[in-house]
Amino acid sequence: MKYILFAAVVLSTSAALAQSSAVQTLIIPRGIRLPKDSMTRAGLIGSLENWLDQRKKPDSMNAYVSRAELPATTVFMDELRSIDWYLRQDSAASCKCYLGNVVSLDSAQCLVQLNYMDMRKDTPMLRACCTVLARRGDNNRWIVSSPLEQNTVGWKEKTIGNCVFHYKTTINVRKAEEFVRGIASYDKRLKAVGTTIDFYCCNNWVEATKLLGEDFRADYNGSALAEFSSDYGNRTVVVSGEPFVDGFNTWDTHDWWHGRLHRIVPTATINRPVDEGMAYLYGGSWRIYGWKDVLNMIETYAAANPGADWLELYKKGTNLQTQPWPLKISYTINALVVQRLERDKGFYASLPLLSCGPKQEGDANYFAAFKKVTGVDEAGFNSYVSGLLKDAAGR
Repeated sequence: MKYILFAAVVLSTSAALAQSSAVQTLIIPRGIRLPKDSMTRAGLIGSLENWLDQRKKPDSMNAYVSRAELPATTVFMDELRSIDWYLRQDSAASCKCYLGNVVSLDSAQCLVQLNYMDMRKDTPMLRACCTVLARRGDNNRWIVSSPLEQNTVGWKEKTIGNCVFHYKTTINVRKAEEFVRGIASYDKRLKAVGTTIDFYCCNNWVEATKLLGEDFRADYNGSALAEFSSDYGNRTVVVSGEPFVDGFNTWDTHDWWHGRLHRIVPTATINRPVDEGMAYLYGGSWRIYGWKDVLNMIETYAAANPGADWLELYKKGTNLQTQPWPLKISYTINALVVQRLERDKGFYASLPLLSCGPKQEGDANYFAAFKKVTGVDEAGFNSYVSGLLKDAAGR
């Protein structure tokens, strides 16, 4: 009976390894030192394979993602899913995942390193290197999580409003309070109540990615700043690699508006010119311009072009300015439209326009929604925009 059981274990392990190579979800190179115990080895490899197979599902439906650390792990899983999004033209159709290392922490925990490789012409290239924490569960199933919480054990915490800030030594409370007030104003407008934000303050982008479990990624070569976040239910986890200046990370009010809005409105339905217009209105642009700056620019343009055909400029996607950073006339017009709708009917009156679907050639879907929310068709568009500018000038 012992020999039969041993043979069964060996065969199941071999089958798991062969299956991994066949589907190429997880490739195990020769020479990798796996756990010596055959049952442990079979359970770990099979669980990693299944975890990767299910990575495109919602994380709550992935049976191999840790439930206890699901919000934090979701940030890492978003990064994992996006590795294939940025393939170069001279790369293979997709990169392959190789098991790089397994380090046992104890009998029930190990760190697993994954290396993503692709071919650029005839040259193998490392696309990304990730490290995850795997824990043994029931029936020899191993559950995967981001090492974020383990990597920040010993960090300090401070709760301000609905935000829990995680930091190593010090935090600028005044700046943190400004952040809390800013996000609260967005959530109030969106009627998004009962939310919680876990904000990890990192010194730089490299530290942020390593805390998450992404040790290297070729797509980020040369990047100086980045912010990683994900939403799970009413909880948002942010790992900020933005510059840590005077005790707090910088943050982009424009991008944060997008982030809070996209929690409420499905991104597949969003019309980008309206989305960007809202972000101009509530968050400015490029971390340089506030809404008043953008408004002054469109007023200056209108004064210099008294016969401007706003309908044609909208459809062509004409820039309001190009240097030092581009701003678009269509986005600015939508900011004015949303401002008027909110004043007259409340913020949610603009949602049919926002949710009219992705931009189309000729913008037929946009103008159908525009007529629905304003009562104005394409023929009256120029007059309507002129009225918006006139109202703005009398502010």
